[in-house]
Amino acid sequence: KSVHQLLPPTYRDVWLEWRDMEKKKEEENKIETNKPRDNFIARLLNKLKQQQQLQSENQPKASEGPEDSWENLVSDDDFSSLSLETSDTDNLEPSRLLFKKLQSSSRYQRLLKERQELPVFKHRYSIVETLKKHRVVVVAGETGSGKSTQVPHFLLEDLLLDEGSNKCNIVCTQPRRISAVSLATRVCEELGCESGPGGKNSLCGYQIRMESRTGEATRLLYCTTGVLLRKLQEDGLLSSISHVIVDEVHERSVQSDFLLVILKEILHKRSDLHLILMSATVDSEKFSSYFSHCPILRISGRSYPVEIFHVEDVIEATGYVLEKDSEYCQKFLEEEEEVTINVTSKGGGITKYQEYVPVQSGSGIDLAPYYAKYSSRTQQAIFYMNPYKINLELILELLAYLDRSPQFKNIEGAVLIFLPGLAHIQQLYDLISTDRRFNLRDRHRLIALHSVLSTQDQAAAFTIPPLGIRKIVLATNIAETGITIPDVVFVIDTGRTKENRYHESSQMSSLEETFVSKASALQRQGRAGRVRDGFCFRMYTRDRFESFMEYSVPEILRVPLEELCLHIMKCSLGSPEDFLSRALDPPQQQVIGNAMNLLRKIGACLLNEPKLTPLGQHLAALPVNVKIGKMLIFGAIFGCLDSVATLAAVMTEKSPFTTPIGRKDEADLAKSSLAMAVSDHMTIYNAYLGWKRARQEGGNRAEMTYCRRNFLNRTSLLTLE
Repeated sequence: KSVHQLLPPTYRDVWLEWRDMEKKKEEENKIETNKPRDNFIARLLNKLKQQQQLQSENQPKASEGPEDSWENLVSDDDFSSLSLETSDTDNLEPSRLLFKKLQSSSRYQRLLKERQELPVFKHRYSIVETLKKHRVVVVAGETGSGKSTQVPHFLLEDLLLDEGSNKCNIVCTQPRRISAVSLATRVCEELGCESGPGGKNSLCGYQIRMESRTGEATRLLYCTTGVLLRKLQEDGLLSSISHVIVDEVHERSVQSDFLLVILKEILHKRSDLHLILMSATVDSEKFSSYFSHCPILRISGRSYPVEIFHVEDVIEATGYVLEKDSEYCQKFLEEEEEVTINVTSKGGGITKYQEYVPVQSGSGIDLAPYYAKYSSRTQQAIFYMNPYKINLELILELLAYLDRSPQFKNIEGAVLIFLPGLAHIQQLYDLISTDRRFNLRDRHRLIALHSVLSTQDQAAAFTIPPLGIRKIVLATNIAETGITIPDVVFVIDTGRTKENRYHESSQMSSLEETFVSKASALQRQGRAGRVRDGFCFRMYTRDRFESFMEYSVPEILRVPLEELCLHIMKCSLGSPEDFLSRALDPPQQQVIGNAMNLLRKIGACLLNEPKLTPLGQHLAALPVNVKIGKMLIFGAIFGCLDSVATLAAVMTEKSPFTTPIGRKDEADLAKSSLAMAVSDHMTIYNAYLGWKRARQEGGNRAEMTYCRRNFLNRTSLLTLE
């Protein structure tokens, strides 16, 4: 026991009081000592920022990079002000005249007929009238109902045609950049604006990180959630905005939940602000309850029947054979089973021996009775196939089957394949491109859809190819609800996605591959029935689907809260404990307290009040774990940022080294040949550099050979890159 635990209560309290005073004094001295360093960091980063701005002046602004960070919220110089502040926001007469002119154009009238066929169009009057009577409305619409384009469009038209309205500045937030760009482009076409988003006579525009397409006539702005959060730093009441539409709220991202807390506060202070929450049909009552039981408008989708096939049906139909040495086959561990052997001697005596016999776990197939109708080949494949590894071979076989099967080969329509991340998209893209069964010149069109791709590359996914050409789109959950590819008939669902997870042992968060929820699986299935009867191929068993969670856990409950606490303090929103207690799903106070303690420990905030230090200001600008952020800042100071950035990626991902069963000694020898500085981190860095060198010098074949020889997982290396 410690000394103070042995003292009487009175003396023990005095002892503890002295100890606390000493700790406080040490912390204050630490902050004072760190001040020169913090000031140096501030000067250095400001200098780097100025250099980057000078370099980027002559470069076109791009929209690459996923909208999953807080950079939009905290960077003071990267973004212009939210572009809805025209010179005369209250004078709607020029906008009304422009809209009436656009209404009479042939372009507007032609697309009006298409709009009238959307399921949401028949709810046009009820949506507008409900919003006039209520300040907050939840619009729950099925995927493909048209709510993301039409609800903002309805509001814009109503406000411009209503002579009694004197303010029309509508902002519609999207969780992803590609959604903001594609939706704004579509609405501009429907409005008859020939110049596109942000053009001279365009009423609609968009703004994402490092790219803004707005003009003087803009009255409807599609933007990412982060852009609106950035605006809240400048104008905490959003005084220039009349309507806020938060789309895809059911995804429950940290940014979305953070925004809802702030908007709820603003509604108490501004009686003229209107809020529309747009969601898939799941969990809409929860959002209504959060905003004082506001009305819910339900919109059905335009869908055709979708026939569902599970992986057992795919294996049976394609004739796929899972080889025992396949990378997609489970490698069962050898276990030892204790047995008793009776030995009878000549005299009739019996001696018992205890022996341990090696047996292979899983050696006997024991499947549910449901699978009895399938062939033994299919049953064996189902049993031995690794359910946690996406079988790209089987997806290739299925694509080839769709081209040759009498049931499917004459059906026109695109194939949408859901994959968890960019690494799998790249792998499957390479496999299809090099497979002779797929003619990418005459019979197939292969498109990758991911938020790190340019706007032009993404636009190809929405183009309908000529008859006889099958479009194959490889996408993440970005295509689940946020965007609609119009000609999809076939959906191949791997049942996997990537989610941010926190590990208490390492106190680090990382993007981890996990199974989707039932709600997500149903959303993916619904993408197949947009234009005709559809087909959904689930690359997992019926039993696996039944084990899925009903809904995904909100991101705010499964990620570390240090970054969120940084941004609450950055925006001067008060105590993080108080602010987060008002969230839709409040995190536990202990979790928030742990986050604040860590921020104090690394010197990111003051000890006695929720205010950021200079280091904390810079950490808030980095979309990474705060420990990794501090590591990157010091990497920049010491001139080794590239190496440190790679090591930072290593620390947030699993090791690329693999250890196959039965080959541990070989794997250890290969790893030791790459060892560097008696450090696991430097060894992985050395392996990563070797992999990049092999790919640059010898291409795909040399890269695969390098990975195989050194027992490296190529997917992990792609993720690190």
